[in-house]
Amino acid sequence: MTAALDLDDWADLPSFGAVASRSAILPAYPLTQKTGRVTSHERTLPLNDDDGPKPVRQSGLAEDEPRPVAQSRFRRECFDTLQPSGQAWNVKGLWPRAGVCFVAGPSMSGKSFWTLDALTRVVRGEPVLGRKSKACGVLYVASEAPGGVRNRIKALREKTGPLGGAFEMIGQAPNLTNPDDIADLRAVLIESKAAMAGQGIRLGIVAIDTLSASIPGADENTAKDMSPVLSALQSLAHDLDLMILLVAHTGKDAERGLRGWSGLMANADGLIMLSAASEGQRSGTVEKVKDGLAGDRFGFELDVIDIGTDEDGDPVTTCVVRDTGTPGQNQVSRRVAPKMAMVLRCYHLCVDAGQFENVPATGGVPHGTKGVPRDKLRERMTAEGFTAGTENPESIRRSMNRTIDALIEKQTLRGNPSLVWEPLQ
Repeated sequence: MTAALDLDDWADLPSFGAVASRSAILPAYPLTQKTGRVTSHERTLPLNDDDGPKPVRQSGLAEDEPRPVAQSRFRRECFDTLQPSGQAWNVKGLWPRAGVCFVAGPSMSGKSFWTLDALTRVVRGEPVLGRKSKACGVLYVASEAPGGVRNRIKALREKTGPLGGAFEMIGQAPNLTNPDDIADLRAVLIESKAAMAGQGIRLGIVAIDTLSASIPGADENTAKDMSPVLSALQSLAHDLDLMILLVAHTGKDAERGLRGWSGLMANADGLIMLSAASEGQRSGTVEKVKDGLAGDRFGFELDVIDIGTDEDGDPVTTCVVRDTGTPGQNQVSRRVAPKMAMVLRCYHLCVDAGQFENVPATGGVPHGTKGVPRDKLRERMTAEGFTAGTENPESIRRSMNRTIDALIEKQTLRGNPSLVWEPLQ
């Protein structure tokens, strides 16, 4: 660094003459005044004994020349004219086109089997949990037990037939805490996208099974370790226009959801929770869908099949998923029951408050039956704190209607599109 000169030291320099001579050598002699050092952007210099300090511009721009203005990445929008953004989906109302979602459950809940089965349905453009899917390619990263995943894929292939190159697998576990591994994974995903695009297929979903096996040495409970992992995955998803589906474990208390840092659930675009088997049946619930409807329950079982023999001639077996529709009485269904109880409570509150009207005496409905309008019932449910795992008003309304309709299906209530009433005993 060049030593700075004090104003009193000018007398010790060679004669400069005009002020122009001083300014000519100023860049080589950073100047200070008794009042303190000045910045390198504008250095000051007395023109004579009477004049105060004057700026000497070092930018190369004329004094009246406009300076370039940096463009901001932040864009302001007017409340009066902004338009809603369209949501694109891989599975409508369940898995977005781009984002990070989870399938989680305790050991032996069948989460890998269910995930593989669901993904082959997406590849074929078939519904998943009753929701429409858009056919796309899948890359499955088998970080945990890749040998077992190979067996499951072989069994699925016998069930579905070939998938035309739209389903790929990686049998090596990435280290998602290592930037070099993240960069390597990004490069492989770009290669996969290009290869599938050459066949007219869009790579839409990358599954990583499991999250725990892909973060060796990380503390799953801390934001310090897990926030960078989630941020890296979100960047991959949005940069490459695909969804990353993480297969994850629950903690010791499965009721508390995802194992580890709470920010995983808070920032997830979707979460499906599976429960442990109860009398051979497994079940799950859609816990969260950002900008979609949550609360669905489903049941499935695992059927054992032979896929060949080993070197000793003994059979090699694995499992395939078989849908069972409504889950049996298990941990998940008990957790949903309080919502139905809330509907019944709200129904009686509406009746007590006089928020009812007579149901038309048709179709066997007794004369004088009191029916609560659905909109009044939903208003009461909102006041009582009904939740649906989403803040989207339309999704909440649909979730309320589904809970009401579930009670009607159980014949606990009766109803039509506008009214709900209690059957006479």
